[in-house]
Amino acid sequence: MPHSVLILMIALALFAVAMFVSEAMVVSAGTGIVLVSVFVSFLGYGLYWIVMAATRFTHRFLPTVSCIMACGSILTIMMVAIFVLLRPVAGNQVAALIAWLVLIWSVPVKGHIIARAINQHWYTGIAIALTIYIAQRLAYDALTATSAA
Repeated sequence: MPHSVLILMIALALFAVAMFVSEAMVVSAGTGIVLVSVFVSFLGYGLYWIVMAATRFTHRFLPTVSCIMACGSILTIMMVAIFVLLRPVAGNQVAALIAWLVLIWSVPVKGHIIARAINQHWYTGIAIALTIYIAQRLAYDALTATSAA
């Protein structure tokens, strides 16, 4: 992936589309939840930057975050499409399970990207991506619990 602000802008546009699609098609929970999702996503990008800074690969941050953002956005759109299309046929539980599996697939995808960015084995990348996913999930749960109360 080249070092390109244009590619980052395309990834940001894809991210915006993914947020819009997920809000419009699945949640419809209001602007507050969407803002929490955006915040938690950018928290994850910040954590990836910390990993890259710790390993002295910050010069690769722009292409790395562009890849992570674009791949995550595509998988989010795919997750929403699977959920919406399967829900009438298979029911809520099966559709939600398959959509969740697509979401979980994003962890090894992002792990592979970060591993290549910091010149590490893909196991290391998956461990990093899983740690960041858990941190994001905890942040999301904490922020939505306080907004629901």
